[in-house]
Amino acid sequence: MAKNKVIQRKLRNIYGEGCFFHRARIAERIEAMGGIRTFKSFTEEKRLKGKKISYQITVHHLKHRSAGGSSSVDNCANVAEIAHQYMHSLTFAEEEIINEMLREFKLNFIMMQGNGQIHESGSITISAEPPQEYISIPVYETTPEDLAKLEVIREEKRRQEISSRKKYPSRAAIKRATRELIDDEDYEI
Repeated sequence: MAKNKVIQRKLRNIYGEGCFFHRARIAERIEAMGGIRTFKSFTEEKRLKGKKISYQITVHHLKHRSAGGSSSVDNCANVAEIAHQYMHSLTFAEEEIINEMLREFKLNFIMMQGNGQIHESGSITISAEPPQEYISIPVYETTPEDLAKLEVIREEKRRQEISSRKKYPSRAAIKRATRELIDDEDYEI
């Protein structure tokens, strides 16, 4: 199980945060295709049965370990637990369609450098020499005066937020105030 956590972290570093299933919009693509039980119907069935729906990220093996698939970055994808359950509820052929969509999603993160070498998005090296045309971005040291100005701006924003909350209280704030009024009143029954 610890190896899956390492794979999960590596996948997150290369491909970014979140569920690949949702980021690749696989649920919508499956619904548009037809012929496969949709993710929407699967989650509705879970809700009707009162089952817990978890969006915690898990590692999905694109080629099952039982079929010889390895626990590696190449063979895994980060998916929400509910999406993982959905995929494993399908037939092998239907799951393979989704696995192919996940592979396609991962492939979109492959980048090609100008010299023709292919690199994953997390491993591109940058040359120390600037190109012919480049943008110069000046770097300034932050002085204590700058930090003081920034703190004044932050404090002003906090005051505005508090003022806004007093003008436009949330439903929860109104409910609390109403309960306090009711509790303060002495009612005789």
